[in-house]
Amino acid sequence: MFQIVCYIVLAFIGLPVPLRAEPFNTRLTIYADPGRMECFHQPVAATEIIKMDYQVIAGGHGDRDISFTLMDPQRKILAADDKKDKSNLQLVAEETGIYKLCFDNTISTFNQKIVSFSLEVAAADYEAQEVRDLRKEMLTDYHFESIFTGLSDYINKVQVNLMRSRQTQDYIRAHEARDRKLAESNYDMVNNWSGVQFLAMIFVGMLQVFMLRSIFSTNGTLHKLWQRF
Repeated sequence: MFQIVCYIVLAFIGLPVPLRAEPFNTRLTIYADPGRMECFHQPVAATEIIKMDYQVIAGGHGDRDISFTLMDPQRKILAADDKKDKSNLQLVAEETGIYKLCFDNTISTFNQKIVSFSLEVAAADYEAQEVRDLRKEMLTDYHFESIFTGLSDYINKVQVNLMRSRQTQDYIRAHEARDRKLAESNYDMVNNWSGVQFLAMIFVGMLQVFMLRSIFSTNGTLHKLWQRF
């Protein structure tokens, strides 16, 4: 939060916002209430790459769709999705400032949506520059190049496997949240239906007692009515 406030102050007084030293990557799961818009703000420097993907994992009793918009610091819409359950985008920031991304659930009147999304902001040549600097530092001896190449390939394989593991965990987490929401909804429905059945049983029991008493009571109005039939 302090970093975002500093970026806003720098942009307001006209000073350039410093570039990020390392990539920003986060994943969140949010609840979008019906009739409301949930927005987030992220500082981004010019030439940085914005990668965004989201998925609606639960939509209550309605459709699993939501509207999404991404705006630049001048609040110009850069990307917009209308009533989609999942999407992804990638674009290069043209100016430095606070970018705004919003999930719009005003299309729904009663249904709350659960949205899982990931946001990544990185320099366009961050990884390439990092590899070049590492090679320049370590390749003091030409014999080391072959060793470094093998090590680099091995690290790349580990990185790919870690990314796949993370994607699998995110997928399992998203489905777990959806199943939990469904279980809670079913639990509430069973409780409500059980309450209705309980009240109906009490009403029927009281009605039976009243009818039996009216049959054996000789002074009651209903007893005279039963005698006519």
